[in-house]
Amino acid sequence: MWFSREQFELCNELRQWGLEPRFEPGDIVARGFADLGFEEFQVLPGPKLLSLTAGTMTALPSEHTGHFFWIPSIDEAIALLEQMGVECLVCQRNEGREWIFEASMNGTSRLFRGRGLHDVVLHALLETHRARHRSRAA
Repeated sequence: MWFSREQFELCNELRQWGLEPRFEPGDIVARGFADLGFEEFQVLPGPKLLSLTAGTMTALPSEHTGHFFWIPSIDEAIALLEQMGVECLVCQRNEGREWIFEASMNGTSRLFRGRGLHDVVLHALLETHRARHRSRAA
């Protein structure tokens, strides 16, 4: 596995908050299985999927796309944050143990901490999606 269980869970929750899966060649997508955990795939032209767990290649029927969620790279997640009007204020490694990512969202500064840069950026993206949905519901 390339990604941690926490990253899978964050990205799966992001889908529930409106981040649609993307199936462009090179993208990484995953799906959950009730008793097995998650399986990750790289999207190939065709569209086909290469299982990064089993190494098998399969066609992607369009009726199955709803079962998947997208795992954006750090660069893609930051680009999504910028598109949503989020500004990165601080991004640094703290004493070699954790990453600190501070972002300005709607004039409010939020601090995210975690062991990996990808983790903290995904947390910021999730919080931004949650906040956007709460403001729409209000």
